[in-house]
Amino acid sequence: MKTFKFKSRWGDEYEIRFVKTQYAMDGNLAILAENLEPEFGWWEPYGNLTVNLGDDLNGWMGYLDTNNVPDLCDFAIEKGWCTVVGYERSGFCTYPLVVFTAEFLEEICEEG
Repeated sequence: MKTFKFKSRWGDEYEIRFVKTQYAMDGNLAILAENLEPEFGWWEPYGNLTVNLGDDLNGWMGYLDTNNVPDLCDFAIEKGWCTVVGYERSGFCTYPLVVFTAEFLEEICEEG
């Protein structure tokens, strides 16, 4: 599985990987991020790149979780892994709807 060096907005550096899965409620695409715990060498949850807002989406679209991991969302957009095609408001947050590239979904993510 491919890993990436990621620097948070607070300056912390992480080695991260992504896990592709789906939400149980509706089968929408879910992408989770994990970071390597350097002292022990195991992977632990960093955050969810996507959030499920209940819309019926195809298998290469999702809402980025800009509420909880905005720096990770910016990272994904800057890397060119996804393109923003719309926005959805939920509560006090506005989430970008993105289309992920086939390369990201096939090569970078691994089924969880």
